[in-house]
Amino acid sequence: MSIFDYMNHFWDANENDPCSLSENSLFFYLLYEANRQHWVMPFKCNTQLLLARLNTSKQNIMKAREGLRKRGLINFSKGEGKGRPALYTLNFDVKVCKDVPSQSLPPQLSEMLTPGLTQQLTTELTQTLPPSKIEEKDINIEEVKEENPSSLSKSKKALSLSELKELLLNDHPWQQDLIVRLAKNGITLDEEALKKLISDFFLAQEQKGCKGKEEADCRTYVYNWICYQYRNNNHGKISKYNGKTGSAEISANKPEDYTGVC
Repeated sequence: MSIFDYMNHFWDANENDPCSLSENSLFFYLLYEANRQHWVMPFKCNTQLLLARLNTSKQNIMKAREGLRKRGLINFSKGEGKGRPALYTLNFDVKVCKDVPSQSLPPQLSEMLTPGLTQQLTTELTQTLPPSKIEEKDINIEEVKEENPSSLSKSKKALSLSELKELLLNDHPWQQDLIVRLAKNGITLDEEALKKLISDFFLAQEQKGCKGKEEADCRTYVYNWICYQYRNNNHGKISKYNGKTGSAEISANKPEDYTGVC
């Protein structure tokens, strides 16, 4: 037997002669206790606990359990004082539920789900759902770009150096972000100085014979190139002394300006 069998049994017995509210409450609480105590019949259930859980009087409990027993839904034996609570057994009358399969829907719902209705629902759902496109693996990049331009803002398609130069020199938000990133590495630039370095970068790429790059790679390359210039080539007259960054200007223009022994 399952908990659904007992529930079906209860509602079948309740059809012709409805139970009182107290009988309803008591039966379903006993059903809960039977399940909690692993369906070992009979099971213990203290009357004081029933009073508290169902928020009712002892008289109502006595009357409700007697009514459930008369209907054949339960059996019980009275408690015998403290430490020996009442014992309850849930009954299952096969004759009452002979037409109800285990764990089935209530008869009212089963009758509503006729084969015709089931077929109609299946047909309607099939007609309203769009065709599956799971196997369509090829994606038109241009169509996606039109729908959501920001999703492909850094295209993986290789662009020419002139295209990249124009793109980066006009991307002011990216330039501001780059200025902040460079400042964290001790490289302080304003926007004009940064643009000059970007132009120098593309000039260097042209001299190397580079024809083009992917946009995302190019942006990263610009940042790394600027860092390399400042750290290794003393670009912009920046030098380090005792770990501090400062300006270093060379004022000697001829051998006579130097002092000391070489």
